Amino acid sequence: MPVTLGIRRCQTGPGDSVDALLECHDRIRRFVATARRLAGAPNVPAEQITEAAASVRRYFTEDLPLHSTDEDASVAPRLLALTLPVDVREAVQAMTGQHDTLHETIRQLSVGWAEVAHDAAALPGLASTLSPLSATLDTLFGVHLAMEENTVFPAIRALLPAAERDAILVEIRARRDTRRTAKIG
Repeated sequence: MPVTLGIRRCQTGPGDSVDALLECHDRIRRFVATARRLAGAPNVPAEQITEAAASVRRYFTEDLPLHSTDEDASVAPRLLALTLPVDVREAVQAMTGQHDTLHETIRQLSVGWAEVAHDAAALPGLASTLSPLSATLDTLFGVHLAMEENTVFPAIRALLPAAERDAILVEIRARRDTRRTAKIG
């Protein structure tokens, strides 16, 4: 189990808005995998368990909501303002609709992650809850991310003018900058 998870924010270098969103997707997949490993790792050294639980909790409760906001506030309104093919419109609506279920699952997991981050000895007693919830999170994100990558993100590149795609990237970066400034202050 990795101890240093290194939470990086969405892309701030070269690339477009879709590249930034895809980078976030890679991060989501890594943290979901860590959550799954954590749930089944009661024999790992306590320090690694508490660090992993704290990192997973921090990512899913502090950083992931920024990505959801990127999709809900920056991507969806721009796409839904267009005349879209039915499959794209349904995918965009599903994308935003799935966020509530994902965040509720994360809320349930967060309680256990907080306990384990405080005391690694709590993991064996929570594993029977964390393991199936982590598997559910993995399944939910698998469907969610694939739909976005196969339908929504190609629509961003194909249907939105460059100025709109650039505006999405500016908004993504601004959310991270605001978050980073709030943490420092």
